[in-house]
Amino acid sequence: MPDTDPLPALTKLLKESLGDLLDPADSFPEMCAEDVVFEAPYAPAGSNFLKGQAAVSDYLPVVREHYDIQELAETAFYRTTDPEVVILEFEARNSTGRKTGLPYDQRYINVIRVRDGKIVDYRDYWNPVVALSAAGGVDGMPDVVKGSVA
Repeated sequence: MPDTDPLPALTKLLKESLGDLLDPADSFPEMCAEDVVFEAPYAPAGSNFLKGQAAVSDYLPVVREHYDIQELAETAFYRTTDPEVVILEFEARNSTGRKTGLPYDQRYINVIRVRDGKIVDYRDYWNPVVALSAAGGVDGMPDVVKGSVA
């Protein structure tokens, strides 16, 4: 793994929220199983589905390049009837689009499946209008998020 965490605010949030469900890890990709499935249902087609720890690891620096996410704060945490599945609600605070300086006040709902201390399925629901606004419109979005990159 690289010597810097690609998204430290997410790593911190998950460590605090999921606690002992996760094995110790220094970054979000390290929290994931090798065959993790990461899905962002509201993202453009072509960027809304990642398979594997390496794909997640490659994607996160793109997020950091375009959004300065200073803080992610948990607003709700739910256990489900399935002991492997939790629902986590959180929001980005004090965050901006890196190229525009515009606010990135995003709210998220994540459905996370953890098995044997690793995230095996991660569904990330967020508002694409907020992401577009902070990036300065479609032209400001990274190609991988626009779905232009396979």
